[in-house]
Formats: sequence, structure tokens, C-alpha cells
Amino acid sequence: MSKISFIHLSDIHFVKSSNKPDDIDNDLRKAIITDLKSNATKTLNNVCGILVTGDIAFSGNTEEYNIAKDYLNEICEIFNIKPSDVYCVPGNHDVNQITIDNSAFVPIAQDAVESSCTIDAADKEFSKYINADNQSMLFIPIENYNNFARRFECDISNNKISWQKGFDLTDEFHFRIIGINSSFISTKTDYKTGRLMYIGQSQIPDYSDGTATLLMCHHPPECWKFKGDMLSRINKRADIQLYGHMHSQSFDISENNVILYSGAVHPTRTVDWLPRYNWLSIEGEIENNEKILNIEIFPRCLSSDRDSFTFDSSCGKGKNSIKHKINIDKKRKENLEDSQPCILNEPFTQQAFIDNACIVIDEREIVYNFYDLSWVKQIEILTYLDLISEEDKSKSIATVLTNAINHAKEQGKLEALYKKILDEINLEVK
Repeated sequence: MSKISFIHLSDIHFVKSSNKPDDIDNDLRKAIITDLKSNATKTLNNVCGILVTGDIAFSGNTEEYNIAKDYLNEICEIFNIKPSDVYCVPGNHDVNQITIDNSAFVPIAQDAVESSCTIDAADKEFSKYINADNQSMLFIPIENYNNFARRFECDISNNKISWQKGFDLTDEFHFRIIGINSSFISTKTDYKTGRLMYIGQSQIPDYSDGTATLLMCHHPPECWKFKGDMLSRINKRADIQLYGHMHSQSFDISENNVILYSGAVHPTRTVDWLPRYNWLSIEGEIENNEKILNIEIFPRCLSSDRDSFTFDSSCGKGKNSIKHKINIDKKRKENLEDSQPCILNEPFTQQAFIDNACIVIDEREIVYNFYDLSWVKQIEILTYLDLISEEDKSKSIATVLTNAINHAKEQGKLEALYKKILDEINLEVK
């Protein structure tokens, strides 16, 4: 097997009224079926599965998933593949919000993870709530999704935080799809509160020799709470990334990655309404004893008269597909082999000039000196530098300080924080 292909759908948003006489989206879904029969079957070689990057349902209830199952089965029949050849991840609309509203404990578990100030702390809280005594707390809201996805072995549980499926491109070159869940702490107020989603370190793909990786996740990195801690490692280990949620399609293509922020099959019907989906082809070859991953993406969008799907010229720059190559062996070598000395476990430091003297700012010293000040002075300094919010003031001082230091780093105010603390200490000494 050298070339394999997939149909990629996202944000289908099946509702209870789907397929009923007044369903205005029924014609849209039929247009996708027609496009697949008329065009994809002539273009794609060896279709191996359907990839769905979340929001399969609209409210996460069983009836919506039953409708989705029938539709996905119809697509599988077009390519003569098994109904089990569907690979999916949950989105925020796959979360059954009623179960959260009716539970006294699920919101506590979600808030414990969300309120953690570091990725390590969040992972610790997450682990606590999926252990033997509390294992259902963070999975109750996606129970209906899991009942649907279990038939595809894409369910998520305390024993399976992510899933993967492998394919052989050549005897020496392998390909895998990994699905992760970004909706553990999703609530119906995400849009109003701006809550960012949690993806733990346990979901970062491991390195696998001779294997290229496609990662599926509903929420894109801009929606992640700990993006800075996660994205670099995911970019190194996942060569192709498929995201949903945003309903607008774009690509981020670099030497080492192909990242697709996919449009929606059923976007909200606004003035710029444009349903989309994609075809993907993956091919592996060996050049000069190095593994080369050939990727071709066929962006499909609804025609201007809403009659059929066609290639999306805006994404393909006038062509019907986007082609890219990644040298997997070169990428792995750059990421894993030593290139320059690395100092581990050193505290964060930053050089600054205070009174024309070069000093080194030590984060540990900031923390130590900060705790030597009175609570009133602590709040006064953070307020003066705009490093604390009203919401922060209700939290523990340890949490407030951690947040303040992170904000200071992001805003380039670490030197000002350091100097302000020193000034207050000197005043107290005098």
C-alpha cells in the first residue's frame, strides 16, 4: 500500500430535525453525496476512511448520533469500505450540556482543571478526576458521543485518553491517525466567558520510528489554555494536523507540517455562509534512503448557486488541490538529535539594566522577595503594573502571583515587577 485517501468532514451539527421535510440542510448533505459519487470516486485512490473532526451532533443526544451514523454509512458505501472505517473526535457540541446542568460534581471537576495555573497542575487535577473513584466525572457529558464512537473504537475513557489507528505506506514507512479530545471542560457558556480548552500532556503523541502522524482535534491551538506548553511538542510529533470548530477554512503549511483549520459542513447561516469539506491523499516514498510523506488536499466548497460542491479555488490558489512534501526522517533528526548544548532545570532568568548595572532577574528571587512584603503592598504592586484582575483578587496569593509572573513575562513587565519589589523592600528597610 503506497497511497491512501480519506474524506474529511467537520462540524456537521446533526440535529433531531435532520432529514425531516422542513430540513433545509438535507439538500446540502445530498450535494456532498453527489460530489463524492461524481468526482471523488474518479480522483481518489484507495479511500480508507472518513475523518470527522468533531461537532458531529448539535446537542450531544442519542437521536442526533443515530442520524449521523446513517449518513456516514452512506458515504462508506460509496467507496465500498466498512461502516467501521470512520475516525472521529468529539467537539463542544458533542458535549451533552444537560448532564452538566443536572450534576453537582461535573462542574466541580471541570472548574478544578480549568482554574489550574500551570499545565502540570491541570494534569494533576485531571488525573484525580479520572481515577477509580471519580472516573466518570469528566466523561459523563460525552457519554452519548462515546456510545456512538465506540463502534469505531474512537471512544474516550479513563483507560483511553486518545486513540490511534495505523496504516502501512510501504514495508518500512508507516502512517497513523491519532485522535485527541479538547472538550473535557467545555460548557454552554464557553463563548460568553472565553473559557479556553484543556488538552493534557498525556494526549501529546509519542515518537514512533518510521511513522508519520496525522493528529485530529476539534479545537485549534488558539482555543487551548496551555498552548505555549503544548504546541511546540505537537508540531514536532504530528506532521499533519486537522482542526475544526472555527467554521472558516485556512492552511498553515511549512517545511515540517501541514495544518488544516477546516471549514464546516453546516456553518451558521450568515451572509458569508459557505459549507466546506475536504478530501486527503497520503503517499509514502523513499528518496535517498529517507522517508518522504506526500500530502495532497482537495478543498471542496458549495458552489455560488448552492447547487453542488466544487473545488475551492481560494484555498487551492486556482488549482483543485494543494500538494506538499515532508521529509519525515529529516524532521525527526532535527527534533531528536543534539544540535547545541542544552542546560536543563535552570530557573527562568532575564537580564536587565537597573541604575546602569547589568543584573540577572531570577524568578525564584521575585517570588521570595514578594512574600516578604505585606499583603497590601503585594496587591498594590500588581495593581500598579496591571498584572491582576478583580477575579484574581478572590484567589489565593500563590495563584495570584503565579498568574502575575506569567502575565509579566507575556507583557515584558518582568523587569518592572522585579524593580518595584526591590524598591518596596528597600523602603521598608529604611
